[in-house]
Amino acid sequence: MTKDTMNAMERFTAAINLSEVDRPPTFPLLVSAAAKLCGITQGEAWRDHNKARESIIKCYHEFGYDFVSKPNFYYDQVPGKLTNAPVRNLIPGKQIGEDDVYQIDERPLFGREDYDAIASLGWNAFWEQHYAKMSGRPFSDLVKVQQFGHDIFNEDLEICEAQGIPVMLGVAVDSVMMAFSLSRTLMEFSKDLRQVPDKVEKAMQACCDDIINNALEMVKDRQMKMAFIVLERGSGTLYPLTIFERFEWPFLQRYVDAFVAEGVIPWLHLDTDWSLNLPYFKKLPKGKCVADLDSTTNIFRAKEVLGGHMCISGDVSASLFSVGKTSEIIDYCKKLIKEVGKGGGFMLTSGCECPIDVKRENLLAFVETGKNYRP
Repeated sequence: MTKDTMNAMERFTAAINLSEVDRPPTFPLLVSAAAKLCGITQGEAWRDHNKARESIIKCYHEFGYDFVSKPNFYYDQVPGKLTNAPVRNLIPGKQIGEDDVYQIDERPLFGREDYDAIASLGWNAFWEQHYAKMSGRPFSDLVKVQQFGHDIFNEDLEICEAQGIPVMLGVAVDSVMMAFSLSRTLMEFSKDLRQVPDKVEKAMQACCDDIINNALEMVKDRQMKMAFIVLERGSGTLYPLTIFERFEWPFLQRYVDAFVAEGVIPWLHLDTDWSLNLPYFKKLPKGKCVADLDSTTNIFRAKEVLGGHMCISGDVSASLFSVGKTSEIIDYCKKLIKEVGKGGGFMLTSGCECPIDVKRENLLAFVETGKNYRP
């Protein structure tokens, strides 16, 4: 057993700053899997935040990783404001099976004809006016749900922190492009980008600062000043660079500049393959952000491009966790630490969320390798 010389927060901060660490920060993005590992259903965890929180805390103690992703299963929002598109979640035990993983019921939340109103009103005012038409419920109902989730999140966060359990998440926020894509659906939004690009751009311009300010309001009183930016639908997997340069990149730059100015860490959660887009990230401030990869982007190529400029997080895949051999997990983690971790600026994490069917022995091997292997 190798002795640590830094605590979790010191290690996390040093990795982002591209400074020396005693070992890479090691933690899975583990939420849904916690219930399964603790013998309760997904429905139980969603209905009872105490059970959800306790399963997350139990896994933290059992496996010994550095950070808890978030303190319960819910997604926090500032009451009356939105950091994410107001999508309809399908909850286990209600709209889907008792032990299914929650899903997003993606459907159009506003029409193409609404872009002009969004450009005039901005993000917050538009939803205040439009939510009832979209959902059939008054906006005040959404505010009540947000207040409930916000209070529970803060209560569970305090419980974790009182036990000395560091929680990674400060705020989860959609990129502007992600928020619009979820609000229109991927197919309809892709049509909009081609057929009414000027309307889309004007609406996005009007919404960007609202979303940034909503996120900053949420994170201001939290110990972890980290904005988990959901980036999934602007990558080269889906769109050519001309689309990325107009509809994702300038808004992401505004996010990063605003967050960094307030001492908030931009955690770029890069689902899908961002290989074509990686060089752009070198234009972001050095040693301030995290490029969090989900195993579809080549992490070793990312190291070549971003090494010495931006911390890289990743990227043990769901398949390795769920069906891989323990020896394969160990070998891959060692390869990541040796190659991507060379010179610092690396965190050993799961590629996106740890799968619900993770093998207990594989999760333990992942953590033990991260904590003890020194190339």
